Formats: sequence, structure tokens, C-alpha cells
Amino acid sequence: MKSGTGTATEKPSPLPSSGMVGTMSSADGQVDESRRAVALAWYGLAVLLMTTLFALVIRQMLSLIAPSLQTSLGFTDLQIGMLQGLGMAIFACVASYPMGWLADRFGRRLILAIGVGIWSLATFFCAFQDSFGGLFAGTVGIAIGEAGLAPIVYAMIPDLFPERKRHTANLVFYAGSLFGSGIGIALGGAMLEWLSVSADSLPAWLAGIDSWRIAMVAIALPGPLFFLLVVTMPLARRTTPPSRSGKDDADGAMLDFLPYAKTHWRSLACVFGAIFAMAVAMTSGLNWFPLALPRAFGIDPATVGVGLGTAVTAATLIGVFLPGIALKLGQRAGGLPPIRVAGFFFWLAPLPAAFLPFATSPFQAYTIAALQGAMGVAGSALMPGVIQDLAPAHLRSRVLALLGIVNALALAASPLAIGLISGLIVGPRGMLYSIAIVSLPSLVAAAALLSLAQRPYAVTVRIVRSQLSGEEA
Repeated sequence: MKSGTGTATEKPSPLPSSGMVGTMSSADGQVDESRRAVALAWYGLAVLLMTTLFALVIRQMLSLIAPSLQTSLGFTDLQIGMLQGLGMAIFACVASYPMGWLADRFGRRLILAIGVGIWSLATFFCAFQDSFGGLFAGTVGIAIGEAGLAPIVYAMIPDLFPERKRHTANLVFYAGSLFGSGIGIALGGAMLEWLSVSADSLPAWLAGIDSWRIAMVAIALPGPLFFLLVVTMPLARRTTPPSRSGKDDADGAMLDFLPYAKTHWRSLACVFGAIFAMAVAMTSGLNWFPLALPRAFGIDPATVGVGLGTAVTAATLIGVFLPGIALKLGQRAGGLPPIRVAGFFFWLAPLPAAFLPFATSPFQAYTIAALQGAMGVAGSALMPGVIQDLAPAHLRSRVLALLGIVNALALAASPLAIGLISGLIVGPRGMLYSIAIVSLPSLVAAAALLSLAQRPYAVTVRIVRSQLSGEEA
């Protein structure tokens, strides 16, 4: 509306008071800071996933170059087995806890970065060896460098993510690790294949050098890049060890695991006992099916590879998605702790395994393997998060290091048990029966132990969280 002077009179918009401006600025700043923390956390997880893939490529390459080692260096099957078994599994198991202790004591980023440097240098060292002793020393170096990988990564995830997003991050990393093994085989195989068909196009100074040596050097070269990525990755959350009044810090850091383990031994024994039993069951089928199915059904071993590979892939895909769905449904129902969700999947796993002795065709055996594997993967995917809740922040890497040790022991026990039982059962289905005899009781034991863990685990988690709240206060 116009006034008599012909000018429009507008009512000025009310301005917020200075206090409101300050409040809005503070809120905007908190939102920006929260978004920045989320972005940094996912960037950190991406670095950890890429670093894990780098390690898996190296680990798988050691298996892929085995025929070349026998051709160029004349290694026996026993020596190859020692490189892949004794050199990797045993020394990784031995070094796992010391690497976890170093990570808790001196910083997880630093020790993980040093581990990257160790396995990269050891891989480079392997490329120039002409003897079994030299290559064995190189694989020991790779095993020691990689020993702290999974424990340190899972210990760092709570340093990156708040609790409401931590289980999602765990599942993402778990799935990436599972698929990373296949990716490692594919990348390593593609590199060796390219080197074999492109020998004439390589520079003259590489002429006459074994392709496996070139491959080992090539996969070691990204080591400095991953070292820098790890050592510079930001941590969105900070955790500090509790004070140790009256003790020297170094002595306290070394010894405080023992009082914790003594106090909470029931929780630790049940949880890690369940993990061990599940690992025995899972590895028994995966390792022995390629031998059992041709005997039982008279099929070509190459066919078993295709069928079993399809079953394992299906089990992995199903297994990594089920925990996230179950946790969301549990939240709608009032909230279910991850250990109860894992226990649900552990109790489902024995059901398909019970039908394995009665399988009458390879398809039925593959279906049983896929269903059992999916339940096992779904439950196992939640166990790192269960251990994260179980462990005090300043002991987290050491407690998680037990996960690698337990899995390594299961990997050693399962083949031995099935081999012994199979020798006692006559007939073409003896190996199939042996797998069922080992895996079915192991699955039941895993589920039972996780059920027994519920009460002591809840007590341990409550104590750990109360201590953390007291330190933060």
C-alpha cells in the first residue's frame, strides 16, 4: 500500500538478538564439526580397508607363486607347505599378541604403519632370494608385519566411530576383508598372467628375471604410500589409557592385561571358546569338501571348485547382510545386544549341518554348505563388535589379538581332527561323515558357549563402561 508521499513503507524484518546469533552460530559449528568427524571416520575406514586389501594381495601371491617356486628353485611340496603354513600361520599367531601390546602401548596408527613397512620390506626381500631359508625368513617377516592387522584395525574402529555407527563400520570392514581374499587372488593372478604373456615387451634390464620375482617387487612398491596413508589418517575420537598410580607406566601397560583376564575369565573363555568352535566347523567344510565330494559322489574335482565357490560366495553375500538387518529389527523391538543376535545365528548354523550325512547329491551338499556358511558368517561378523564392548579401551588391541590366535589354533586343529576320524571310517562317504562328526558338535558347542556367555559378558561390559565413564568424568 502506498502512502501519500508515494513511497512504500515496509516493516523491517526482526533481527535475532545477539544471544540468538551466538546460539545459531554455535549450532551451525557443531553440525559442521559433526559432519567433518563423520567424513574423517569413513575416510579412515577406507584407508584401513585399502591397507587390508594390500596385505591380502601379498598373502595370496605367496600361494599363487608356489608352482613357479617349484619350477625355478626346485622346492618340494613340504617346503611349499612350510612357507605357507609354518612361516605364515604359526609366526602370525606368535606375533599377534606382542603387536597388540605395542599398539595399545605406543599408538595403534604408529604400530599399524610399522607393520605395513615390515611386510612391504619382507615382500621386497623375498624377490631376491634363491634358497628356502631366505624365502622362509621373508615369509616370517610378512607374517609378523601382518600379525597386528586385524586386531589393530578392529581396535581403531571404536576410535573412529561412535557406538551407534560402530557396528555398521565393523560389518563393512568384515565384508571387505572376506571379499578382499577373492580380490587378492584375482589381482595377483592377473599380474602373473600379464607377466607371463608380456615377457617380450618388458624392458631389457628385466629380461631373464623370473616373473614371480617381478611380481613380488611390484606388489611391495605401494608399501611407502600405505605407510603414509596409515600414519597420517585422522582419528575422530580419542581414547587414553587409565592412569596407573603407584606403578611405572611401562610395567603397568605390560601387566594390566593379566588382572583383567583373571577377573573376567568367564566372559573371555565363553566368547573366545565360541569363536574357536565356530572356526573349527567353518574351516572343516571349506578345507575338506574339495576332497570329500568327489569321493562321495564320483564327480570331477574341477566341478567341485565351481560348485563350492558358488556356495561360499552365496553364503558370504547373505551372511554379511543378515547382521545389519537383524540389528535394525532388534532396535525396533527395544534393542538387542550384538552378542544375542550373534547367538541367534550360531544356533541356526547346526540345523543345515545335521543333514550333511544324508546328502544324496552334490547340489544338496552345496546347499547345506551355503546355509551353514551364511549363518556362520552372520554370527562371526558380529563377534569383533562383541569383543570391542568386552575390552577396555587401553587393552582393546591385546584382547582382539586373541581373535587371531584362536582362529589360527582352529585352522590347525580342524584338519587334524577330520584326518584322524576319516582314517577310521571305511567307504567313499567316510570323509563326508568325518566333516559332519567334527562340524556339528563344534557348531552346537559354539552356540552353547555364546549362550553361557550372556550373563558374565553383561557384567564385564557394565564394569568396562562404568570405568570409562569415570575416566571421562
